[in-house]
Amino acid sequence: MNGDGFRRRPGAAWLCGPLMVALGVAAHSAVGQPVPALSLLVALTALLSLAASVTARTGMPGWMLLLLAGLVQQVLHLAFSVFSGSGGGTGATGHGHGILIWQPQQPPAASAAPDHTLELLLYAHTAAALLAVLLIAKWDAVTRLAVTAGRTAGNNVPI
Repeated sequence: MNGDGFRRRPGAAWLCGPLMVALGVAAHSAVGQPVPALSLLVALTALLSLAASVTARTGMPGWMLLLLAGLVQQVLHLAFSVFSGSGGGTGATGHGHGILIWQPQQPPAASAAPDHTLELLLYAHTAAALLAVLLIAKWDAVTRLAVTAGRTAGNNVPI
């Protein structure tokens, strides 16, 4: 589980950027949080693709790949939170990430259910990181499956 598919074909490593950003957007959207503008998503995709292309030749072990995917998902979460202005506040302070020196006490609503958005975001981004690692580690099998499915559908899909 060390991503050998990318080491044998380093040109395919740039796909990690779109994969991670798409999974991060899916995680954020699944919980109902806003995502930033398309221009920022394209910039983040380009930066992650560049980083993946640079690190693809190192042949990192599976645990390092998992750690890196989790780190990337957390950075994406923070970037999405800051640049989309989620949570009604300004930037990351809107849903519990910013540092506020003083925040006035608000009386709790009597019948309001507890808001578990942060926990759901954690679970969604964790699932996105695990799915990304699974796809990256099994890249050759995924591409073979895509080619086989394309051929059985009558399309000749070159890779």
